[in-house]
Amino acid sequence: MRLAILICVILMCPLSRAELPQFDEGPRPKDFKELRKYYASRGLSIAHKKLKPSSDVQQTNSLVYAQRKGRPLHIDAFVPRKVNATKTVVVLVHGGGWKKGDRSGEHTKAAWFSSRGYIALCPEYRLSGEATFPAAIHDLKDAIRWTRSHAPRWGANPDNIVLMGFSAGAHLVALAATAGPEAKLDLADSQKRTSSVAACIAVAGPSTTNDERALLNARKSHSNYQLFFGGLPENIPEIYEQGSPLHWVSGNEPPMLFITEGNPDAHKAIRSRLDKMGIRNEGFNLTGGLHSEWNWEPWFTPTMVVTEKFIRSVLTQ
Repeated sequence: MRLAILICVILMCPLSRAELPQFDEGPRPKDFKELRKYYASRGLSIAHKKLKPSSDVQQTNSLVYAQRKGRPLHIDAFVPRKVNATKTVVVLVHGGGWKKGDRSGEHTKAAWFSSRGYIALCPEYRLSGEATFPAAIHDLKDAIRWTRSHAPRWGANPDNIVLMGFSAGAHLVALAATAGPEAKLDLADSQKRTSSVAACIAVAGPSTTNDERALLNARKSHSNYQLFFGGLPENIPEIYEQGSPLHWVSGNEPPMLFITEGNPDAHKAIRSRLDKMGIRNEGFNLTGGLHSEWNWEPWFTPTMVVTEKFIRSVLTQ
């Protein structure tokens, strides 16, 4: 009995907030180079996580999921030979302030999921330098529809599509999960096909784009918000509102997990509204890191483990 309890405690350690690093009082590191030195002096190694797919996973890059005036949009697929019992597809959406980054940045997470029997997909979307809002959400919603149509051929359940996004990608998955037909964020030729999902995990990205904090950031020179939305909030307030996940919460949302960085109340507004609507939502707080720490150990594994635990709890109810 004691051995069983000990094993249980060991297995749960990666999920414990107490096991994550904590900053000491005083100046904090400004970048990952400083962060590594900071923790090295305290006996902790910080390592960028890199994984390749296991031998029973077929990785196929650059599948075309949509066309935009002759411009193909691509998606990378990681399909295990044996899909697990949840028959789930996880769609991983990269960040980069809506202006940079690409789908290959999510390949390590795709390898992690596919090694556990999930089908994992990494879509591209048009960045702000190519097309402003709502281009990116149009793309993501079409990637979801493409995923639904292809799920059966992989042995997955087309209703078991999970979104997981990071930073700017977290904003996009939260918007895709909350914005129904009333948001008018679907291309005309896509409206008859659902882009609903079974669950959504938003990692360290904005869940509102028109609150005081977001608007303050949007007014800064060369702001990513301005590049993404196409102007200052004073000039296009309706666009900032249309792009805000919080604005569209209606009670039709899937279960949502919000992973934060040092501030567990970062999504208090949207989580409160989801609570009022009776929508399941949970939080997990990463401590002692800098933005994008989920790509590094010792944060990568807790992020992925708590995410899988959430997915399984949602899809095995």
